[in-house]
Amino acid sequence: MNSTQAAAMHITNRMKACTLAAMAAILLQACEAGESGPSGIDPGIEGSYLYVSAVDHYFGTQDVGGTRTHQIEVINQGADIYPIKGFTMSGDHADEFSTDVFNNLVLRPSEGVRLNINFTPVSKGVKNATLNIDFDTVVQATKAQNEHEQLYYKAKELEEKEQYTQAQSTYTSYVKGDAVTVNRKRAAIKVPVMQEAAVYGDGDDFGLYLDAMNARDAGDTSQAINKIDTLLTLHKDSYIADDALYLKGYIQLIDQNRYAQAQETMMELRKAYPDTTYYDTALYSEALAFEKLGKTDSARLIFEDLKYRHTGMSAFGVSVAKDSLVSRVWFERASSALESLGTSS
Repeated sequence: MNSTQAAAMHITNRMKACTLAAMAAILLQACEAGESGPSGIDPGIEGSYLYVSAVDHYFGTQDVGGTRTHQIEVINQGADIYPIKGFTMSGDHADEFSTDVFNNLVLRPSEGVRLNINFTPVSKGVKNATLNIDFDTVVQATKAQNEHEQLYYKAKELEEKEQYTQAQSTYTSYVKGDAVTVNRKRAAIKVPVMQEAAVYGDGDDFGLYLDAMNARDAGDTSQAINKIDTLLTLHKDSYIADDALYLKGYIQLIDQNRYAQAQETMMELRKAYPDTTYYDTALYSEALAFEKLGKTDSARLIFEDLKYRHTGMSAFGVSVAKDSLVSRVWFERASSALESLGTSS
């Protein structure tokens, strides 16, 4: 290390108890071997289920007077709620480290925050400081429920390692148990996808589809769409192409409110895969998109088509659904939609 450089920080867990709240201390220091990060199954900082990412990551070195920024994530992997009261720096070289300021930050289950840690050395040498995370805990789950929640994150770890059979088994155990957070729905969606992969394969197309699902779960819908488009371009004949096209349309319709694009995607889905169970879903979604666009006549025509597909008998102005659960569901949905449009078909 020359005289114009100072080593950047290293992050490792340290804990400090407070009376009414918890104060988690994350040590920021230079070029020193650190502890490994939390496993995702034991309680996190200060006995909570808050976890800090990249606890072993080094910045390298930084010229004196310059700034290097590293982003870490603080995520709630439990079933309780954590109001974050603040992030502060302390220690011998605290003035050479800085971080973001958040107001009224509350981390609900599965939510996280990306925190920029800035290192601006003013002199050469090894530097260290402590990042303090001051938080409260709003208890809304039992100890057993918090412990059970860790199965979801264990399954995610297995998924990231491409150990899909084990991941599927763990997701299944999580869903069948006392899962009480938004992660239950996410896991329930992944189980059949992984079951299908066990039959048809878990190649690059499957990986792209999982990437899209995970990007959507993380709130990055643009990245999710990009992954789907890549899948549909490189693997247009994939067994999972219809699932990917539906997910794209769903994201456009529900998450992004891009109704024109959603209508086009759902129309493409039903035309490309007319013999799949997605056909009725695509019809209904396309009609919803038209309705959101103010094109009620187009929406009405599609709802009528959907209702007709599932009509078993029609006489004297009265229609009844075909004798199957699926037909009754779609018949009722289409009928309700037509009534909301002021139409009695």
